[in-house]
Amino acid sequence: MPLPRFQRLPADAQTAFLDVARAHFARDGRDAASLARIVEDAGVSKSSAYHYFDGKDDLFVTVAADTLVRISTVLGPWPGADSEAELWERFHDASARLSGFLLAHPVHRALLERIDAQAEPSPWLRAFFANAVALGLVDTAPNAQLLEDATLALLQATDRWALPRLSSPGAAEAVSVAAEALLRRLWRGG
Repeated sequence: MPLPRFQRLPADAQTAFLDVARAHFARDGRDAASLARIVEDAGVSKSSAYHYFDGKDDLFVTVAADTLVRISTVLGPWPGADSEAELWERFHDASARLSGFLLAHPVHRALLERIDAQAEPSPWLRAFFANAVALGLVDTAPNAQLLEDATLALLQATDRWALPRLSSPGAAEAVSVAAEALLRRLWRGG
């Protein structure tokens, strides 16, 4: 994560620097991106960059975390649903919001393709699953924790599969519908 000196930069300077880095990482990947080119394009001296970050990997982690925060903001908290129909309506609405953001910001989409799967699923995904359980949509008899982990893994795999194929709202809707169908099969046990 950024060193304390980076936090003292004005917010617009932080954002500008992270945006330049995000573009490089999205285009070139974590390994092929050049810290020297990033700082040059950002108009920052290389020595200053090392006052802000411990190196390229630290900068990548910061950029990835910033993208994930932006996505979390787009999704907002899981609003909860009182019925099965409402759960799926809200799921598809969130999927449409996220897809719209990623279509409007292709650099974030490209960066997401380069981020390893999150070790810890987002609170949004956990709340979605908990809501489905509370509505009785999930047969938790086999093992509730295993089903939660399988649900989260399925959604993460769907996201990884969909990212390079996301070309239009119609494609995004098809992915959302497919995710629903897979979840229904998983939750009902066949």
